[in-house]
Order: sequence, then structure tokens, then C-alpha cells
Amino acid sequence: MARREVLPGQRYQQSESTSIWEVRDLTKDGEGIAHARLNRVGDPTAVKMISVSALKDTRLYRLLPPVDIETR
Repeated sequence: MARREVLPGQRYQQSESTSIWEVRDLTKDGEGIAHARLNRVGDPTAVKMISVSALKDTRLYRLLPPVDIETR
């Protein structure tokens, strides 16, 4: 199974939650582990950092389809 790439602008929904989180940027910590900074959609003051490997874990997060800007 192909491993998807995590990119800024992608939206994820945490399992068992209705909150939607958007990837703002990516960084690596001091040990070289990739992390994503996420903002909650609808509340830009809600920010969290999570490892990219956790976002790729379909038991924890679900990648949402891209949002078509023209239909918003």
C-alpha cells in the first residue's frame, strides 16, 4: 500500500471527533522526526503539533477530500 504524503492545506479528521484540522506547515524536531502544525478549521487560534506518522495512521486520522475553493 502506498504511503501518502502529508502536505500543507490538507485536512484531517481525528477518529471519533467532528473537528477538522488543516495542515499549516511541516517541520522536523531535533531528532529528525517530521511533525505537522495543524489549525482547527473554523478556529485559527486552536493549534496543535502532531507527528506526520500519526496523521498517516488511519486508525487515528482520516484524510479528507480536497476542498474546491470555487464551491465554498
